[in-house]
Amino acid sequence: MDVSVVVPTYERPSRVRRLLDALAAQDLAPDRWELLVVDDASSPEAARAIDAAIAASTLPVTVIHQQRNGGPAAARNAGLHRSRAPIVAFVDDDCVPDPGWSRAIVDAFARNPRLGVVQGLTRRPAGRLGAWTMFREITDETPWFEACNIAYRRDVLLAAGGFDEGIRWYGEDTSAGWRVVETGAERDFEPAAAVTHDLEERGLWFRVRHGWLERNLVGLAARHPGLRRSAFWRPWAFRRESVAFPLALAGAGIARRRPLTGLLLALPYLWVRRLPLRDARRALGMVAIDAAQLAGHVEASLRHRTLVL
Repeated sequence: MDVSVVVPTYERPSRVRRLLDALAAQDLAPDRWELLVVDDASSPEAARAIDAAIAASTLPVTVIHQQRNGGPAAARNAGLHRSRAPIVAFVDDDCVPDPGWSRAIVDAFARNPRLGVVQGLTRRPAGRLGAWTMFREITDETPWFEACNIAYRRDVLLAAGGFDEGIRWYGEDTSAGWRVVETGAERDFEPAAAVTHDLEERGLWFRVRHGWLERNLVGLAARHPGLRRSAFWRPWAFRRESVAFPLALAGAGIARRRPLTGLLLALPYLWVRRLPLRDARRALGMVAIDAAQLAGHVEASLRHRTLVL
Protein backbone atom coordinates (compact mmCIF):
# COMPACT_ATOMS: atom_id res chain seq x y z
CA MET A 1 0.00 0.00 0.00
CA ASP A 2 1.42 3.38 -1.05
CA VAL A 3 -0.93 6.07 0.24
CA SER A 4 -3.70 6.58 2.79
CA VAL A 5 -6.31 9.16 1.83
CA VAL A 6 -7.93 10.96 4.77
CA VAL A 7 -11.15 12.94 4.37
CA PRO A 8 -12.37 15.01 7.34
CA THR A 9 -16.05 15.94 7.16
CA TYR A 10 -18.76 17.56 9.22
CA GLU A 11 -22.48 17.82 8.41
CA ARG A 12 -21.97 17.49 4.63
CA PRO A 13 -23.05 14.01 3.50
CA SER A 14 -23.86 15.14 -0.05
CA ARG A 15 -20.31 16.33 -0.52
CA VAL A 16 -18.95 13.11 0.91
CA ARG A 17 -21.00 11.24 -1.69
CA ARG A 18 -19.61 13.39 -4.50
CA LEU A 19 -16.04 13.00 -3.23
CA LEU A 20 -16.41 9.22 -2.98
CA ASP A 21 -17.50 9.14 -6.63
CA ALA A 22 -14.39 11.13 -7.61
CA LEU A 23 -12.12 8.87 -5.57
CA ALA A 24 -13.70 5.78 -7.14
CA ALA A 25 -12.47 7.11 -10.50
CA GLN A 26 -8.82 7.30 -9.40
CA ASP A 27 -6.44 5.54 -11.80
CA LEU A 28 -4.20 4.27 -9.00
CA ALA A 29 -4.70 0.54 -8.48
CA PRO A 30 -7.11 -0.14 -5.58
CA ASP A 31 -4.57 -2.26 -3.68
CA ARG A 32 -2.13 0.67 -3.58
CA TRP A 33 -4.25 2.98 -1.42
CA GLU A 34 -6.80 3.10 1.38
CA LEU A 35 -9.52 5.59 2.24
CA LEU A 36 -10.44 6.88 5.70
CA VAL A 37 -13.43 9.19 6.22
CA VAL A 38 -13.47 10.98 9.57
CA ASP A 39 -16.87 12.33 10.64
CA ASP A 40 -16.19 15.06 13.19
CA ALA A 41 -19.25 14.35 15.37
CA SER A 42 -21.95 15.32 12.88
CA SER A 43 -25.59 15.23 13.95
CA PRO A 44 -27.14 11.72 14.05
CA GLU A 45 -29.06 12.42 10.85
CA ALA A 46 -25.97 13.62 8.97
CA ALA A 47 -23.89 10.74 10.35
CA ARG A 48 -26.45 8.22 9.06
CA ALA A 49 -26.40 9.91 5.65
CA ILE A 50 -22.58 9.76 5.59
CA ASP A 51 -22.74 6.04 6.45
CA ALA A 52 -25.31 5.52 3.67
CA ALA A 53 -23.08 7.28 1.15
CA ILE A 54 -20.15 5.09 2.18
CA ALA A 55 -22.26 1.94 1.99
CA ALA A 56 -23.34 2.86 -1.55
CA SER A 57 -19.77 3.45 -2.69
CA THR A 58 -17.76 0.83 -4.54
CA LEU A 59 -14.72 1.71 -2.44
CA PRO A 60 -13.63 -0.01 0.76
CA VAL A 61 -13.79 2.78 3.34
CA THR A 62 -12.74 3.00 6.96
CA VAL A 63 -15.15 5.39 8.65
CA ILE A 64 -14.28 7.04 11.96
CA HIS A 65 -17.05 8.75 13.92
CA GLN A 66 -15.58 11.20 16.40
CA GLN A 67 -17.33 11.33 19.75
CA ARG A 68 -17.04 15.10 20.00
CA ASN A 69 -16.46 17.85 17.50
CA GLY A 70 -12.80 18.79 17.76
CA GLY A 71 -12.33 20.74 14.54
CA PRO A 72 -10.32 19.91 11.41
CA ALA A 73 -7.01 19.27 13.21
CA ALA A 74 -8.51 16.62 15.48
CA ALA A 75 -10.32 14.95 12.58
CA ARG A 76 -7.19 14.82 10.44
CA ASN A 77 -5.13 13.48 13.33
CA ALA A 78 -7.68 10.72 13.90
CA GLY A 79 -7.27 9.65 10.28
CA LEU A 80 -3.50 10.01 10.47
CA HIS A 81 -3.23 7.69 13.48
CA ARG A 82 -5.46 5.04 11.85
CA SER A 83 -3.64 5.21 8.51
CA ARG A 84 -1.35 2.38 7.39
CA ALA A 85 0.52 3.66 4.33
CA PRO A 86 3.85 5.54 4.38
CA ILE A 87 2.22 8.54 2.68
CA VAL A 88 -0.94 10.23 3.99
CA ALA A 89 -2.89 12.49 1.63
CA PHE A 90 -5.54 14.87 2.95
CA VAL A 91 -8.42 16.16 0.83
CA ASP A 92 -11.43 18.11 2.05
CA ASP A 93 -15.01 17.18 1.25
CA ASP A 94 -15.54 20.40 -0.73
CA CYS A 95 -12.96 19.28 -3.29
CA VAL A 96 -13.19 17.01 -6.33
CA PRO A 97 -9.89 15.29 -7.21
CA ASP A 98 -8.84 14.62 -10.79
CA PRO A 99 -8.50 10.90 -11.70
CA GLY A 100 -4.71 11.11 -11.56
CA TRP A 101 -4.59 12.88 -8.18
CA SER A 102 -3.50 9.99 -5.95
CA ARG A 103 -1.03 8.59 -8.50
CA ALA A 104 0.64 12.01 -8.84
CA ILE A 105 1.09 12.20 -5.06
CA VAL A 106 2.70 8.76 -4.89
CA ASP A 107 5.00 9.56 -7.83
CA ALA A 108 6.09 12.87 -6.26
CA PHE A 109 7.26 11.16 -3.07
CA ALA A 110 8.90 8.34 -5.03
CA ARG A 111 11.06 10.83 -6.92
CA ASN A 112 12.52 12.35 -3.76
CA PRO A 113 12.91 10.32 -0.56
CA ARG A 114 13.77 13.51 1.35
CA LEU A 115 10.31 14.99 0.82
CA GLY A 116 8.18 15.48 3.91
CA VAL A 117 5.25 17.37 2.39
CA VAL A 118 3.77 17.89 -1.07
CA GLN A 119 1.11 20.43 -1.95
CA GLY A 120 -1.18 19.76 -4.89
CA LEU A 121 -2.79 22.11 -7.36
CA THR A 122 -6.17 23.46 -6.25
CA ARG A 123 -8.30 25.22 -8.83
CA ARG A 124 -11.57 27.08 -8.44
CA PRO A 125 -14.45 26.23 -10.75
CA ALA A 126 -15.74 28.59 -13.37
CA GLY A 127 -18.41 30.87 -11.97
CA ARG A 128 -19.12 34.40 -10.97
CA LEU A 129 -17.63 35.60 -7.72
CA GLY A 130 -19.97 37.49 -5.41
CA ALA A 131 -19.06 40.20 -2.94
CA TRP A 132 -18.13 37.72 -0.20
CA THR A 133 -17.38 34.53 -2.13
CA MET A 134 -14.75 32.31 -0.53
CA PHE A 135 -12.57 30.06 -2.67
CA ARG A 136 -9.22 28.30 -2.78
CA GLU A 137 -6.85 28.62 -5.72
CA ILE A 138 -3.36 27.20 -5.21
CA THR A 139 -1.09 27.11 -8.25
CA ASP A 140 2.31 26.83 -6.56
CA GLU A 141 3.71 26.03 -3.14
CA THR A 142 2.51 28.44 -0.48
CA PRO A 143 3.56 29.28 3.09
CA TRP A 144 0.09 28.23 4.31
CA PHE A 145 0.23 24.47 3.58
CA GLU A 146 -3.52 24.43 2.93
CA ALA A 147 -4.84 21.02 3.96
CA CYS A 148 -7.64 20.95 1.39
CA ASN A 149 -5.12 19.20 -0.89
CA ILE A 150 -1.84 18.14 0.69
CA ALA A 151 0.17 15.00 1.45
CA TYR A 152 2.80 14.11 4.04
CA ARG A 153 5.26 11.36 4.69
CA ARG A 154 3.49 9.69 7.59
CA ASP A 155 6.43 9.14 9.92
CA VAL A 156 7.65 12.72 9.46
CA LEU A 157 4.23 14.22 10.21
CA LEU A 158 3.80 12.02 13.27
CA ALA A 159 7.26 12.95 14.54
CA ALA A 160 6.38 16.62 14.08
CA GLY A 161 3.24 16.21 16.21
CA GLY A 162 0.60 16.06 13.49
CA PHE A 163 -1.93 18.86 13.18
CA ASP A 164 -2.12 21.39 16.01
CA GLU A 165 -5.35 20.63 17.86
CA GLY A 166 -4.82 23.75 19.97
CA ILE A 167 -5.85 25.74 16.88
CA ARG A 168 -9.46 24.83 16.27
CA TRP A 169 -9.85 26.94 13.14
CA TYR A 170 -7.53 28.97 10.91
CA GLY A 171 -3.91 27.94 10.90
CA GLU A 172 -3.86 24.35 12.14
CA ASP A 173 -2.72 23.18 8.70
CA THR A 174 -0.14 25.96 8.41
CA SER A 175 1.39 24.95 11.72
CA ALA A 176 1.64 21.30 10.64
CA GLY A 177 3.42 22.20 7.41
CA TRP A 178 5.99 24.40 9.10
CA ARG A 179 6.66 21.89 11.84
CA VAL A 180 7.43 19.27 9.18
CA VAL A 181 9.72 21.66 7.27
CA GLU A 182 11.49 22.59 10.49
CA THR A 183 12.47 18.93 10.99
CA GLY A 184 14.70 19.35 7.92
CA ALA A 185 12.33 17.55 5.55
CA GLU A 186 11.97 18.99 2.06
CA ARG A 187 8.78 20.25 0.46
CA ASP A 188 7.47 20.30 -3.11
CA PHE A 189 4.50 21.22 -5.28
CA GLU A 190 2.92 18.72 -7.66
CA PRO A 191 0.61 20.29 -10.30
CA ALA A 192 -0.63 16.89 -11.45
CA ALA A 193 -2.13 16.24 -7.99
CA ALA A 194 -5.07 18.47 -8.85
CA VAL A 195 -8.46 19.06 -7.28
CA THR A 196 -11.30 21.49 -7.93
CA HIS A 197 -12.46 23.39 -4.86
CA ASP A 198 -16.02 24.63 -4.39
CA LEU A 199 -16.98 28.28 -4.30
CA GLU A 200 -18.65 29.24 -1.03
CA GLU A 201 -21.05 32.16 -0.56
CA ARG A 202 -20.29 32.83 3.09
CA GLY A 203 -21.62 36.32 3.70
CA LEU A 204 -20.21 39.37 5.43
CA TRP A 205 -20.41 38.19 9.03
CA PHE A 206 -18.52 35.00 8.23
CA ARG A 207 -15.79 37.16 6.71
CA VAL A 208 -15.75 39.37 9.81
CA ARG A 209 -15.37 36.29 12.03
CA HIS A 210 -12.66 35.00 9.71
CA GLY A 211 -10.90 38.34 10.11
CA TRP A 212 -10.98 38.01 13.89
CA LEU A 213 -9.50 34.51 13.60
CA GLU A 214 -6.45 36.03 11.92
CA ARG A 215 -5.21 36.48 15.46
CA ASN A 216 -3.93 32.92 15.13
CA LEU A 217 -1.32 34.24 12.70
CA VAL A 218 0.46 36.01 15.56
CA GLY A 219 1.07 32.79 17.47
CA LEU A 220 2.14 31.06 14.25
CA ALA A 221 4.56 33.90 13.49
CA ALA A 222 6.05 33.63 16.98
CA ARG A 223 6.59 29.86 16.64
CA HIS A 224 7.55 29.67 12.96
CA PRO A 225 9.91 32.43 11.77
CA GLY A 226 9.85 30.97 8.26
CA LEU A 227 6.18 31.86 7.95
CA ARG A 228 6.85 35.45 8.92
CA ARG A 229 9.70 35.74 6.40
CA SER A 230 7.82 34.21 3.50
CA ALA A 231 4.23 35.37 4.01
CA PHE A 232 4.26 38.71 5.83
CA TRP A 233 4.62 42.13 4.20
CA ARG A 234 6.95 43.15 7.02
CA PRO A 235 8.05 41.12 10.09
CA TRP A 236 5.72 43.25 12.20
CA ALA A 237 2.83 43.60 9.69
CA PHE A 238 0.93 40.87 7.87
CA ARG A 239 -0.08 43.03 4.90
CA ARG A 240 0.08 46.66 3.79
CA GLU A 241 -3.56 47.18 4.76
CA SER A 242 -2.65 46.15 8.30
CA VAL A 243 -0.60 49.35 8.60
CA ALA A 244 -2.78 51.59 6.46
CA PHE A 245 -5.99 50.84 8.38
CA PRO A 246 -4.88 52.07 11.85
CA LEU A 247 -3.44 55.17 10.15
CA ALA A 248 -6.86 55.78 8.62
CA LEU A 249 -8.49 55.35 12.03
CA ALA A 250 -6.11 57.93 13.45
CA GLY A 251 -6.96 60.23 10.55
CA ALA A 252 -10.67 59.84 11.25
CA GLY A 253 -10.04 60.73 14.87
CA ILE A 254 -8.41 64.08 14.09
CA ALA A 255 -10.34 64.95 10.91
CA ARG A 256 -12.59 67.51 12.62
CA ARG A 257 -9.69 69.44 14.07
CA ARG A 258 -7.21 68.89 11.26
CA PRO A 259 -9.08 67.86 8.11
CA LEU A 260 -6.08 67.95 5.79
CA THR A 261 -3.95 65.80 8.11
CA GLY A 262 -6.86 63.41 8.58
CA LEU A 263 -7.24 63.05 4.82
CA LEU A 264 -3.53 62.43 4.31
CA LEU A 265 -3.56 59.69 6.94
CA ALA A 266 -6.58 58.06 5.31
CA LEU A 267 -5.27 58.14 1.72
CA PRO A 268 -2.90 55.14 2.02
CA TYR A 269 -5.78 52.94 3.19
CA LEU A 270 -8.13 54.15 0.46
CA TRP A 271 -5.46 53.47 -2.14
CA VAL A 272 -4.22 50.10 -0.85
CA ARG A 273 -7.63 48.68 0.00
CA ARG A 274 -9.33 49.97 -3.16
CA LEU A 275 -12.56 50.65 -1.31
CA PRO A 276 -15.56 50.72 -3.66
CA LEU A 277 -16.76 54.14 -2.53
CA ARG A 278 -19.74 54.00 -4.90
CA ASP A 279 -21.00 50.91 -3.09
CA ALA A 280 -21.32 52.10 0.50
CA ARG A 281 -22.59 48.79 1.83
CA ARG A 282 -19.66 46.81 0.45
CA ALA A 283 -17.17 49.49 1.49
CA LEU A 284 -18.47 49.45 5.06
CA GLY A 285 -18.30 45.66 5.06
CA MET A 286 -14.63 45.77 4.04
CA VAL A 287 -13.95 48.25 6.83
CA ALA A 288 -15.68 45.93 9.31
CA ILE A 289 -13.48 43.02 8.18
CA ASP A 290 -10.34 45.13 8.55
CA ALA A 291 -11.44 46.25 12.00
CA ALA A 292 -11.92 42.63 13.07
CA GLN A 293 -8.47 41.73 11.73
CA LEU A 294 -6.83 44.62 13.56
CA ALA A 295 -8.61 43.76 16.82
CA GLY A 296 -7.52 40.14 16.53
CA HIS A 297 -3.91 41.06 15.78
CA VAL A 298 -3.72 43.47 18.71
CA GLU A 299 -5.25 40.98 21.15
CA ALA A 300 -2.90 38.20 20.04
CA SER A 301 0.15 40.48 19.96
CA LEU A 302 -0.41 41.26 23.62
CA ARG A 303 -1.03 37.60 24.46
CA HIS A 304 2.03 36.28 22.62
CA ARG A 305 4.21 39.33 23.29
CA THR A 306 4.92 39.49 19.57
CA LEU A 307 3.91 42.54 17.53
CA VAL A 308 2.01 41.73 14.36
CA LEU A 309 -0.33 44.31 12.89
